[in-house]
Amino acid sequence: MCAVGNITKIPSEAQDVLSRLSERISIARKARDWTQADLADRAGIGRGTLIEIEKGSPYVGMDSYMKTLWALNLHHDMDKVGLLESDTAAQQLMASSLPRRVRPRR
Repeated sequence: MCAVGNITKIPSEAQDVLSRLSERISIARKARDWTQADLADRAGIGRGTLIEIEKGSPYVGMDSYMKTLWALNLHHDMDKVGLLESDTAAQQLMASSLPRRVRPRR
């Protein structure tokens, strides 16, 4: 990350992911025929915060993103983020640290 003044800029790849998430949140809200105020109320956040979420702002707290996903009933897949099955580096590290042989206990 690079710091500009006292504001930290996130990597462009991460911002791209955040932008796609914010677009999906906006589409999900509109598919439910909810206004921004409706979704903000259901999520327990301010309308201004929701506007920033739908813009893909990296400066909104993760809790606000999670509350919004919960209100839309889209939070379930967040539990899959960072799973070992999708992290090849962690899999390799774990595999290399396993013993070559396991001897029976006496």
